[in-house]
Amino acid sequence: MAQKVIELPAAATATTENSSGSSAAIFFIPKSVITELYTSGISVGTANTVTNPLDVIKVRLQLARNNLAAGAKPPGMVATGVSVVRNEGIPALWSGLGPSLARGFFFGGARLGLYTPIKTLICGESAKPTLEMKVLSGSLSGGLAAAVTSPIELIKTRLQAAGRDPTAAKTSMGVIRAVVSQDGIAGLWKGAMPGLIRSAILTAAQCATYDEVKRGVIATTGWNEGAALHLTSSMIAGLVTTTITNPIDVIKTRMFVGGKTFSGPIECAALIMRTDGLSGFMKGWSASYARLGPHTVIMFLTAERLRKYAGLQSL
Repeated sequence: MAQKVIELPAAATATTENSSGSSAAIFFIPKSVITELYTSGISVGTANTVTNPLDVIKVRLQLARNNLAAGAKPPGMVATGVSVVRNEGIPALWSGLGPSLARGFFFGGARLGLYTPIKTLICGESAKPTLEMKVLSGSLSGGLAAAVTSPIELIKTRLQAAGRDPTAAKTSMGVIRAVVSQDGIAGLWKGAMPGLIRSAILTAAQCATYDEVKRGVIATTGWNEGAALHLTSSMIAGLVTTTITNPIDVIKTRMFVGGKTFSGPIECAALIMRTDGLSGFMKGWSASYARLGPHTVIMFLTAERLRKYAGLQSL
């Protein structure tokens, strides 16, 4: 009786032919997927570095109410940025950059890098994916990435929120020690659920919107792959993504900094609703878009360029 031959991915086959296997595959992961991961990680890391000051300002804005007297109006984005520079110096705008880069490479690389492979796995090589399939692919890649890298996000947020508080940890290891001593190892995943939900929605909105808008622009204008197409698509994707994810981002930030103050995201959301109303969930929107808009543009422009050099298809 004829036996069915099971073909391994090209990269995995290359591993058996090359004793070192270092340039072909890791644990039978196809080389194309590894390339997706590292090109995406570099893209997100680049965007994180450029927009880190805006991320610091966004975190400070979202936490501003905690340090204000009742009825006082929180400062705006520009005033917050000026205050940070005046009181803490320009380097404070890049506080948390280390964990931000680590998170960008691992988390960003996974959530963006797994989007295309997951979409291909769900829809097949030749099928044209629907919007629903794109949203599902983005949700899966974003949620998986966030679940693994949530402690890095917590460390980054604590460092950015520390300011001149003498009791706050000023290094990554200091934050880890403080969290573990207060909440145990599980404390490093405090806020992981809203972070996971946000990441799933963020990736779904960002990738699916970019994907759909890009196809629509091509159909409408006849543009070819290039900077104009990528810039237009990424700017629209950034606007949509910011609006959808801002409420979850506010809850996530409060939980990261609050430690045991909240038993879960529902309690945190209820407190925001009681104290600030619905508008409280849009706190820091301008700073979020000022960061996420350029971040999305830089990320996709860099990713498209790197994918071209790496021989991958455009997003």
